[in-house]
Amino acid sequence: MASGTGLFAAQNMMYRHTITIYDENGNRKAKIRDAVNLNAFGFNQYKDDNYLGAPVEAAFTKDGKYLWVSNYNMEGDGFEKPGCDGCIGKEYDPGFLYKINSATFEIENVVQVGAIPKYLAITPDQNKLLVSNWTSSDVSVVDLNTEKEVERITVGAHPRGIAITADSKTAFVTVMGSTKVAEINLDSYQVSYIENVGKSPRHLILGNSDSCLYVSLNSARSVLRYNRFSGQKSYCKTQSGPRSMCMSPKDDFLYVVNYFDHSFSKISTRSMEVVEEVKTGDKPIGICGNWDDSEIWVACYSGKIEIFKDFHLDSLHHGTSLFGYDLSSFWKPNVRESSENEDELVEEDLMVETNEIEEEIEENEVLPVVFSNKKPIKPLAKRDFVKQTVIEPSSGTCKYHLIAGSFSDINNAKGRMTELVDKGYAAQILNGNLNYVSVACFDNRESADDNIGKIKADTGYSVWVLKR
Repeated sequence: MASGTGLFAAQNMMYRHTITIYDENGNRKAKIRDAVNLNAFGFNQYKDDNYLGAPVEAAFTKDGKYLWVSNYNMEGDGFEKPGCDGCIGKEYDPGFLYKINSATFEIENVVQVGAIPKYLAITPDQNKLLVSNWTSSDVSVVDLNTEKEVERITVGAHPRGIAITADSKTAFVTVMGSTKVAEINLDSYQVSYIENVGKSPRHLILGNSDSCLYVSLNSARSVLRYNRFSGQKSYCKTQSGPRSMCMSPKDDFLYVVNYFDHSFSKISTRSMEVVEEVKTGDKPIGICGNWDDSEIWVACYSGKIEIFKDFHLDSLHHGTSLFGYDLSSFWKPNVRESSENEDELVEEDLMVETNEIEEEIEENEVLPVVFSNKKPIKPLAKRDFVKQTVIEPSSGTCKYHLIAGSFSDINNAKGRMTELVDKGYAAQILNGNLNYVSVACFDNRESADDNIGKIKADTGYSVWVLKR
């Protein structure tokens, strides 16, 4: 989730029990643990002890000063019946939202809501926060002035995405266990439905001055454009598992991750056609834009964030286009100026680079590496995207690195890492007295030793153990 003020939040659920905050350059600013003392926040039914959450989704306030985060469930004494993805009912444990200060990165408050809270949205007037409660089949309304839940609205099995009109009077909620979208009047809390939108509606965005709803249909492999006033429906076929989306500032393009196809689609909102498919890491699940730099940030379930530069969008929105045509398409890059942290790249069609950022290293140095060219669908899109960054945190228990090379020259380390990545290894560079190329990492010495021979035989390099 992007703040619009230069911060990006990644929710790492029960796999890490953290929220990680990055700046627009991919540098980690904070790692926030999800442990809270519910008793200290006024919930006296729980013990004076820490409880773990599982951060799922987030929403920044308009000014970017606060980040609200939903937790999949809570762990600790008193939580005896957790909900789950396949559960439906009101009898499951309640969920909690965290309010995080974006300057101090401290959890300042917690709010109790329904079971398995997922997507959050804040009304444009900043008075209410809505969260979809997956298991209890309802939507919680939180008054942001009192920071208390004031309403619980039943909408149907497995509510997920939320979009709110600019006047803060109407909310739309996808009901993923159905083929409909709920429409909630935020004054009366009355509910009506848009029927037969398609199977498993997951995420939705309001665009075109709130006249159109764009809905990702997870099981129908398509995205719907629904005109609220005429009722007209237009569908765009995508790859498998379209889920989270974001929309460009001028509402001209949608970007939707395809969870099962390991890609994202760029869709023209005018024609409702895919203009490009871009491959990502394994199981992309979250997506947002850094629009000042025409970047698309993609979170992958495998535990990394990839950042792509959309040159076509950049040209349209920043003055290198004429009548909608990308003037940069008429020339090709020759040599990009390099700095001490960048290699010089010369590509005929597409420059693709990636930066590996190791979460547990205190100095998060950006390390560009050349990757193979992407193959877009249409010729005009062939220079649209450049993958420029990968933020890939290591496991919290990762201690023993297998080193397949150490270099005083960073460029030599980059070359070795690129070669190992091409072979399928999650290689990275560790900085120290030398630039160490780690080919794998383990939580104990025995596992590291057991893998030395295999990796040495596969790579052809001498491999040794470094404890960090």
